[in-house]
Amino acid sequence: MVFFEFSIAIGFSLFALGLLVGTIAPTFGIGGGLLNVPLLLLIYSDILGLDTFTATSTSLGIIFFTALSGTLSYAREKRIDYRIAFSFVVFAVPGAIAGSTLSKWLAEKNYKIDILQIIFAATMITIALYKITTILIAKYKKNNDKEEIIIEEESQDDRPWWKQTVLVRELVDRHGNTHKYRAKLVPGVFIAVFGGFVGGMLGLGGGVVFMPILTMALGIPAAIAAATSTLTILAANPFAIGTRIIAGGWGVVRWDIVIIWALGTVIAANIVPRFIHKIKSEWILTGFWLLAVTAAVRLLIKVLTDIAI
Repeated sequence: MVFFEFSIAIGFSLFALGLLVGTIAPTFGIGGGLLNVPLLLLIYSDILGLDTFTATSTSLGIIFFTALSGTLSYAREKRIDYRIAFSFVVFAVPGAIAGSTLSKWLAEKNYKIDILQIIFAATMITIALYKITTILIAKYKKNNDKEEIIIEEESQDDRPWWKQTVLVRELVDRHGNTHKYRAKLVPGVFIAVFGGFVGGMLGLGGGVVFMPILTMALGIPAAIAAATSTLTILAANPFAIGTRIIAGGWGVVRWDIVIIWALGTVIAANIVPRFIHKIKSEWILTGFWLLAVTAAVRLLIKVLTDIAI
């Protein structure tokens, strides 16, 4: 296997995109595949000879370093709910293995159309439109919805945490902010299987599924959810990569791309979590998901154009 089969200019562009993704991914608790895959396919598929399976596998390689850097930073910020993360990982890992296996099976079918790209684009569009809608609805209701979460002492369950369906949690982060919430484990942890499956199949990492589950289904504050999602991605990611390598060999991941891209993500992912508590999220989130749906539509157009040709 030969490394760095590209020019210095392409290397710099990969590094710059790594900075961009490394800035966005930890902020929203995702692995970065939502941007990695369309960027790799739209910009580098012809230049570097990437097919969809290789692009998604390479994305998973990049995500490992993004999630590792983000997790270390979030650990320093004391925002990770380790109990919730562990519960998610137990369910996400089987999903990640199954998703990676299905991705390899589809790649071996040699369909005339790229099924993986179509599935990826459709999934991105669906998730992005859903997220934009929920953000705008939340913004509209914000002025009329000022409920405070009250944690009552009698709600504390004395059973071991793995037998509880609701965890009463209180975390104090590095900045002295206290986060009190009830985490409803069921059905959230079971849906984590789907998050792992989507991440493993499409090279996403799974954060696009984990974050809505953590915030909406389990009721975890966004700052804690992003950190916990990032740790979950880090733990499940090696199983997705390992499954692909076992099925297709080391060459299914373009490690030269991973190294250059990851340099950018590591730098950005180590800085962003220190400032995320200062960010007003509504319009930033909206802009991010608009970017995601634009990339997905562009990718879908590319696939359909290739079919027509």
